[in-house]
Amino acid sequence: MKPIRYIALSSVIILLSQGVLLSHPQEGTIAGYVYDAVTGVGLPGVNLVLEGTTKGASTDPNGAFKISHIQSGTYILTTSMIGYKKKNYRLEVAGEKIVMMVFYLEETVIEMKGEEVVGERPMIEKEVTASQRIMDTRTLEALPVHDVRSALATRAGISGEGTDIHIRGGRASEILMIVDGIPVRDPLSGTAFGMYLPVSSVSEVEALTGGFNAEYGQAMSGVVDVKLKEGSDHYHGKIGFSSSGPFWYFDRTTILQLEGPEYITKRLLPAIGIHIPGKVSFFSSLYARFSDTYLPHTDSLYSSVFETSKLSPREENTLSGILKFTWSPTDNQKLALSLSRSIEINQGYFLSGNEYPFAYGFPYRYKNILDNYLTFTRDGNQVTLSYHNVPNLQTFYDIKFSRFFTNLRIDVGGKHWSKYDELLDIYPSGDSLTARGDGFWDIGDAPYWHDHYVETYTGKFDITRAISPVYSIKTGLLLQGLEIQWIDIHYPWFASPGGLGLNNDIYKARGLDGGIYFQNQISFAGMIANLGIRLDSWVPGRYLEDGVKNTLKKEDIPPIVEQEYNAYLDDNPRIPFTDYHFKAHFSPRVGISYPITDRDKFFFSYGHFSQLPDRKFVCSKLGRRATSTYELVGNPNLNQTITVAYELGLEHLFGEHTKLVTTAYYKDIFNYPTAQKVPGIPPNPDFWMYFNSDYSRSLGLEITLEKRLSRNWYSDIEFTLSQSKGRTSTAEDIYWRGKEESLKEWYLIWDRPLKVFGSLGYIMRDNEKLNIFGLTIPGSLNANLSLSLQSGRRYTPQDTLGNREELNSGIGPYWSRVDIELKKGVRLSGLKFNISLKGRNIFNYRNVYYINPVTGRDYRLGDPLPPYTDEEDMLNPARYREGGSVEIGIGFTF
Repeated sequence: MKPIRYIALSSVIILLSQGVLLSHPQEGTIAGYVYDAVTGVGLPGVNLVLEGTTKGASTDPNGAFKISHIQSGTYILTTSMIGYKKKNYRLEVAGEKIVMMVFYLEETVIEMKGEEVVGERPMIEKEVTASQRIMDTRTLEALPVHDVRSALATRAGISGEGTDIHIRGGRASEILMIVDGIPVRDPLSGTAFGMYLPVSSVSEVEALTGGFNAEYGQAMSGVVDVKLKEGSDHYHGKIGFSSSGPFWYFDRTTILQLEGPEYITKRLLPAIGIHIPGKVSFFSSLYARFSDTYLPHTDSLYSSVFETSKLSPREENTLSGILKFTWSPTDNQKLALSLSRSIEINQGYFLSGNEYPFAYGFPYRYKNILDNYLTFTRDGNQVTLSYHNVPNLQTFYDIKFSRFFTNLRIDVGGKHWSKYDELLDIYPSGDSLTARGDGFWDIGDAPYWHDHYVETYTGKFDITRAISPVYSIKTGLLLQGLEIQWIDIHYPWFASPGGLGLNNDIYKARGLDGGIYFQNQISFAGMIANLGIRLDSWVPGRYLEDGVKNTLKKEDIPPIVEQEYNAYLDDNPRIPFTDYHFKAHFSPRVGISYPITDRDKFFFSYGHFSQLPDRKFVCSKLGRRATSTYELVGNPNLNQTITVAYELGLEHLFGEHTKLVTTAYYKDIFNYPTAQKVPGIPPNPDFWMYFNSDYSRSLGLEITLEKRLSRNWYSDIEFTLSQSKGRTSTAEDIYWRGKEESLKEWYLIWDRPLKVFGSLGYIMRDNEKLNIFGLTIPGSLNANLSLSLQSGRRYTPQDTLGNREELNSGIGPYWSRVDIELKKGVRLSGLKFNISLKGRNIFNYRNVYYINPVTGRDYRLGDPLPPYTDEEDMLNPARYREGGSVEIGIGFTF
């Protein structure tokens, strides 16, 4: 469906059939057992009450209980029974999770009024055996960011620049992002973020940065589990508008949201005698952001995908729409249907060249003809149907089906590649034009045309069963069928036999991949052990099978290529009764958590984590004869990249709301795909091919001090000290350098040894007041101050003669920024009006992106430069990251 039609239809559904949205958390369940502390026998008739709510339960004859439909949040669960000591247990319900609890009650005389408070579940969760970072709605809205990717970059152990996110020293492509339980990765380009997700549409983000359990596959550095918001029992809406500038440039954001009971099943069908059991709710959201950025820009962009410029009136244009229906026919079941779509149209100023072909940052050489530079259009959409069922207190399972589609188009002004004009750098010389320019393009079009898409169909099943109070198992499987297509055209004005320019690559393929896992959780002597094993497999499909066999029939194959192709056929098992080969890898996972005291917990994890190579490393120019020395071809015999990771951590509680977490980690990563030169068989030229030959390692220390909301205040400080080394930072490093530096390990280009992030927040509720110097300020006030500080970017030092020191051995000036947010609400006639003020980088720090390798800092007029470096080249406006800006927002909720 065309995007304009899609957005219009979504708007009609949202605004006419229901109503625009305030966030609402998902609902969870508390279940468990109550035993006699001496005999171990289940206690029937024990009363359990969630304080501050009307929810509760009584235990059955076996001592089992369950409380359903609990909104996310922190609660105190009280257990009471005549003849037993009363207990309070503080716990946290998050998303759709089932919180399993086991109580052992001690006998006492009836007159005894003693109460016992056990543990602090929200702060120390004994069943968690590895590092995780959880950001709820309040945390996300307080951050100075718009989307999930940017929010992640603020956390300990995670660094980010533009669209690149690195977790604990891994490459950006080593992350798995899950939306409502389904992966949204682009396996062709390697980006983990196949869709744009605004934080306003998200109820929770869980970042697993340590030894995540066996249920997660195809990730080596971390897992980002995103849960979209769901509707509530009552109608709520939100309309928000904000605008900002660097004192000032154009940057505007609009948010429309609506949630509540689904109107047709709640009103219309009952009116004609049709009653749907249970409850049906919906959540809908529209998000739009248009920005000119702080860099030189065009007036508007034309997207050939949508054949219009109406969706892209500015330099950076982002649209997102979400519609989610949830039906709970009983307390134990839930069926959900979600539809999500995002559109991003820009010129790649802040895109990663590792994930987006031809994205080189701000196109400084095109500063005179930005209209003739590339336009990037990313379109991603997902449809997910999920079913959650709790048939009994010991068992629950999930079934999910999904279709995910992502497409990337790169072209100049919507032109077909055959219409491109040659790119020239000229200047006037009398009455003629001389092709001896000033280093900046003057006429012509950027020499690239690209289009690729990935369509993925996913089926997923997970089941968890509590065998006993001390032993539970979880198992599941995932199967994905995908279709990929890739079209690359380089320098299309060059004449070629096929009319496809100087260089090109075109292919279309289908394949299957999947995984199955088995996870045990064992409790003994206060210790929790998570033991798991995972099997990941991959069926490359017909395109690779035919490409390998046809290539082996040729007579001029280089020996190393012949060896790799034969290894694909001989070393990989075949699916019975077919001629398809497959690859598989087992990954063991171990995690241990040991509560030393009621305020201290030790945890340890060890695991193997694997990931399939990006399909472009496998399929590129398969079976084609090289025509030039810079040809880069894929390798169908590439194996999974492997990470072996260790983690050790300690958690300690200071008081009721403050927690200190100290974590150390070490990771070995090997089997990275790397481009290496292959000697051609004369008269064919040499060329380049990917091989599993690279490796890296990283280690670090993370310290987090968190104070949860109490007495209106909350705060956190996150500190990271790390080191990441390897032979190369990308699969094409050696290709672009033309040779290997050596087998020595170098600092990776994204290595930032030191990072500190801190925030301080104040929340005043609607019914509270604040007195300052005799001035009374009514309630509904939010304030947040955040500070970030990190090491500068790495670079390779040089002198004025061109002598270089070790690769990436220098560190540029540190980066810092201070952000502040103030939000005030006023209630009037059932509506709540909000006004917000957000200051980003309020001290206007000039964070240096491009570094003069002679001085180790930003270039300043008169500074010495390396040889053959023009002063004009160093004056790129993108040499600094974004300066200060102020965003003012208004809106209302109901």
